[in-house]
Amino acid sequence: MPQQSPSSAPGVSDLSSLGQGSYVCLHKTSFPRPQAWKSFGELQQISKASLGSGNSDILKAIQSFDTSPTQDLTTEQFRTLILAMVVQESGGIGNVVGDNGKSYGLLQVQLSDEAKKHEKPATCDPSGCTYNNYLKMLQQGVYGHSGTGNPIPPGIAYWLRQNSPGAALRGYNTGSVPDQSDYQVASPISTESYVSDIGNRLGGLRPQEFPDKSWKLKNCGFQLPSTG
Repeated sequence: MPQQSPSSAPGVSDLSSLGQGSYVCLHKTSFPRPQAWKSFGELQQISKASLGSGNSDILKAIQSFDTSPTQDLTTEQFRTLILAMVVQESGGIGNVVGDNGKSYGLLQVQLSDEAKKHEKPATCDPSGCTYNNYLKMLQQGVYGHSGTGNPIPPGIAYWLRQNSPGAALRGYNTGSVPDQSDYQVASPISTESYVSDIGNRLGGLRPQEFPDKSWKLKNCGFQLPSTG
């Protein structure tokens, strides 16, 4: 991964620099308009290597979502957003478990102990993941609970129905939108850079061009999530 220095890094919230080979620090409500996002096909090519062996089945599962939950996004833009989230959350690895055993699958759906009594986390072993495994993971992350009333957090579709894409991503990552005027504001265990990260992915920044967390802390001011 190429190392960026403060002098060569793009200006904070400089949307015109997205996808130009360097990470752009997106602050406040800065987020690329859907019309400026890479197409699903373009993002597929950019992300292909990072999705690994499940690439074709993951893409097929994403393409099964044939309706956008909001008029602000076309169906293709909605699929593109899901793909960017998959790369961000799991890199396409189906058996990723995060947040001290509470987050599962392609979209790192977070299940409480109470939720697990009602619905099994959608996950799998990467060597044996199937299209149906991936589809179930995506359905849990997009729609949230299965409709039986069990306490699984709402999915990204829920947040998109009542928010702009940037605010919706903050809601998905944090469980709320603490400040509609600043998408960087997050809970201590959430990822401050989450909205900025996905904005960069949608703008075309390649996985290998992403800086590490310490760079984003130093140059963007994005605090690291608490592990406690």
